Amino acid sequence: MVMKSTLTSKGQTTIPNQIRKQMGLKAGDGLVYSIEGDHIVMKPVKGTLLDAYASVKPKQRPEDFSRVRRRVRAERAEKIHAGK
Repeated sequence: MVMKSTLTSKGQTTIPNQIRKQMGLKAGDGLVYSIEGDHIVMKPVKGTLLDAYASVKPKQRPEDFSRVRRRVRAERAEKIHAGK
């Protein structure tokens, strides 16, 4: 299926209705874009943050969040000190 839309001066475009229906897109849905060669690939973002809950397994149980926060603060401080 090939369809055409126009890019506005603000860089906006309208996704044709037939494509929105086929992909199940509705107002407020997220999209991600990537460049593959000379093509722009647009994909819907499915799911929510809650859908990702528990998808990353902790290194240990129970996770020591105080230690994690200390490590993150130290890493940030090193980056700031290094000028990154």
